[in-house]
Amino acid sequence: MFIIAAIAYAFSIFIDVSVYHFKYYIKDDKNVRHLLAMINIFQYSARLFILIFSPIMAYLTESVKDKNEVWTVTIVAHFLVVLFLLPLYSHRFSSFFSKKIITILNLIFGKSKPIELVYLEKQKLLRMFFISDFYFFIISYIAGFLFSVSITFLYIISFSYPQKALMLTSFTQIINMFGSMLLILFIDPRVMGSIDEGQGHREIMILATSRILVHITLVLILVYIK
Repeated sequence: MFIIAAIAYAFSIFIDVSVYHFKYYIKDDKNVRHLLAMINIFQYSARLFILIFSPIMAYLTESVKDKNEVWTVTIVAHFLVVLFLLPLYSHRFSSFFSKKIITILNLIFGKSKPIELVYLEKQKLLRMFFISDFYFFIISYIAGFLFSVSITFLYIISFSYPQKALMLTSFTQIINMFGSMLLILFIDPRVMGSIDEGQGHREIMILATSRILVHITLVLILVYIK
């Protein structure tokens, strides 16, 4: 059951990041709104996996009361996130996975008009990096860090403050809110704007890299506090 929690969390992060790949690879000018609806369905499914992760971690924390077990599940979860995100660097995997998921969702929810997905060639990333790319990376890193810390570190910290569970939950929700605001205000507009201009591959690679480094950082923090 506990490994299920780690896998569920890792898959939720994978969905959040891979959605940007969906928006980049999935093109059909005749079915734009329908495709966006399919992508949103897949994106919201990430919340389902958090709903699997959180109750299991709460059970470990409040019923089992084994800090080592909670620490182990947390570090495995972050390690799995890194493994899950690595395939997104592959143009072949990202393109195939995106189109396969959209095809499956389209079959489930149905549509009379056929969808003709456009194949996109891999864009080269060899052009010069700009200051804006560095800022985008930093903001993406901070957003991912805040989001992940607020969800996973709550259970470990609660062992040190067992009488302040509600206060800690409120603090983590505030931290999560700041991460979400960075995502909505700075990350989404940058990625979506680049995709609208026929680009975007560079931005989603920067995003994936920042998230991988976030979870490597969290693994190192967990090793340190152990």
